[in-house]
Amino acid sequence: MNYCSKCGDPIEPNEKFCNKCGNPLQTNLINMNSQPTSIAYNQNNNEQQSNNSIPTNNGYNQQLYNQKNLTNIKGILLGIGIGVGVVLIVLVFSLLMKNSNSKYYFDTNSHENDAESVQTADVSSSKKGKYSTVIIYDNTYAGVTVSSNKDAYKLIEKDSVSQKNNCPSEIKAIEDDIINKYGITAVNLCEMNAGFAKEIGNVIKKIYDEYPSARGYITNLSLANVPMSGEYIAAFMPVFNFATSNSSSTYPWIIKTQVLLNTSYFLNTERLEASVTDGSNSGHFPPNATIYSPVAHEFGHYLSFLALMKHHNLESILLVNEKNINDFYNIYSDFGKGDFSLQMINEAYGNYKRDTNTTLTVDEWRGTISKYALAKDNSGNYIYDETIAESFHDVYLNGENAKDASKYIIKVLKSKLGS
Repeated sequence: MNYCSKCGDPIEPNEKFCNKCGNPLQTNLINMNSQPTSIAYNQNNNEQQSNNSIPTNNGYNQQLYNQKNLTNIKGILLGIGIGVGVVLIVLVFSLLMKNSNSKYYFDTNSHENDAESVQTADVSSSKKGKYSTVIIYDNTYAGVTVSSNKDAYKLIEKDSVSQKNNCPSEIKAIEDDIINKYGITAVNLCEMNAGFAKEIGNVIKKIYDEYPSARGYITNLSLANVPMSGEYIAAFMPVFNFATSNSSSTYPWIIKTQVLLNTSYFLNTERLEASVTDGSNSGHFPPNATIYSPVAHEFGHYLSFLALMKHHNLESILLVNEKNINDFYNIYSDFGKGDFSLQMINEAYGNYKRDTNTTLTVDEWRGTISKYALAKDNSGNYIYDETIAESFHDVYLNGENAKDASKYIIKVLKSKLGS
């Protein structure tokens, strides 16, 4: 089956234009072994559901994570096409989310008096609502001159800086501090409260102090306008096809790796605090979650992805060319299936069982971390990388007081990272 390189919709033979987005198809078809599905976490039954049928209840009914466009789990079987082919994971939005396996922190609370706060702009649009940003996270470029990592970083930086003209100088200073200290190429927190932005920097500091080898892979940390159909709190997007070359083959492609922060929450801290507090109290988050710690969950996905890259001996995905394209797709396939995440979980469980003679099954053991550690997609398949991310979130928050399952899993993760 062929798929549109722009939106990922299935393409019938001999079609010249995508029926969904109108994209010309003659040179932009993508062949994928399986089609991602769009799913969202349901608090009540701990399963993923179609994003078109996200349940809502009165009060704060926390949907912790939304895995959109995954193959079996939160994978990244993404389409990459010429020019605007988009590769996401967790991730993320409307048509672009169709080719995504971004990691999401999800919430579908029925905020009764929140009409103004959720009037966020559509993707790729400028600021429109009270809790929106002028930043556009998904600009794409075609026909650029790029031959080295330096060229790629310069273009990513230029795209980011060009959007900061009207941003407060205090925020720019915080962004520059994060960029210089933690090796993130582009940081865009324009409308965020300065104190909150500093605390986001502190989250990253705490993580990178313990995982110094993780520096240098995330290219973007950005606020993002999120449409109502994809209302996650935060997302990790390991692969976004940012630019293609002016060569006849369009190689090399520039790939961004991003952490996105939903403006409906990160510019509305009262809403964020209510959602996170309820999620923690109800057991969907690990105990003691804060308004800053959703970022730690996304970094858990990031570290898991880095471990997978190391497993495949893939040093970088910043530039994709003829030499590494097969490795590039292999890592998508592996992450999409969740085999490597499950391998880490089983290794950690084996260690725990050896040490304690536990009678818990591996799934019961995972479930001690949080309810979302047992998240499933809408086909009933476990999303194993959520267990990894929830373990990281738990250890980040609670240290030695984290659940045993979390500590054993993160010990294995560290070994895979060489930390």
